[in-house]
Amino acid sequence: MKVKIATWNLAYANPKYKKSFGAAWEYYINKIDADIFLFQEARLPKADENHLVWHEIGGKRDWGSGIYSKKYELSEEVVKTDFRGVFTISNTKIQNTNLTLISLYGLMESSGPTKGYSIPNLHRILSDLTGLFNGYISGRRNIVLGGDLNASVQLDPMQRNDSHRIFFNRLEDFKLNDCFKLLNKQYPMQTLRHSKSDILWQNDYFFVSKSISKKLINCEVIENEEIRKFSDHNIVIITLEI
Repeated sequence: MKVKIATWNLAYANPKYKKSFGAAWEYYINKIDADIFLFQEARLPKADENHLVWHEIGGKRDWGSGIYSKKYELSEEVVKTDFRGVFTISNTKIQNTNLTLISLYGLMESSGPTKGYSIPNLHRILSDLTGLFNGYISGRRNIVLGGDLNASVQLDPMQRNDSHRIFFNRLEDFKLNDCFKLLNKQYPMQTLRHSKSDILWQNDYFFVSKSISKKLINCEVIENEEIRKFSDHNIVIITLEI
């Protein structure tokens, strides 16, 4: 059985796209061929609460990350963290396979000496998820992690360090495999269209745990006129053979 999982940053925090969020959401869940939808930078969408998990980040951010599925019921899982809404976790069962889904946003520091950097927060998030990743919470999982990480090794030469590579290495140390790499896709696969840069930025990813890596049969980036109208991010979709 083929299961398609998508991720998209709906850019609600961007004034250019904020007013079109409702239309973007309808397009995402009705026009994109997927069974499960991960999303970031979004306000609470209109959806059946048994099939939706979402939280806002809070403070000045009335938006957050979530997971939705028309076909499968989702049960939220909460871990101790200061980043609720930055990432959201849910569990579902497809046939005889249990999946733990994580929709993750690379929240940038808003103040201090690392203002504008996502890597410090991403490392804190991985620390909060260590128990889940290492099987200390309800055993080993079939994990699918996706989202706009605001991270790319493309940035390391510009910053004259390896901070982004170290972050991705840490994901690999948790036995989470980059879906693009598993299928030998070219790098970068452009997922972000930056108005002030001609660089083909890749900010959006999927990672799957080693236990289901062999079930991955496709990973693709979707871009078209409607997607460009609704967000500066493209949609990424993976297909698993469950």
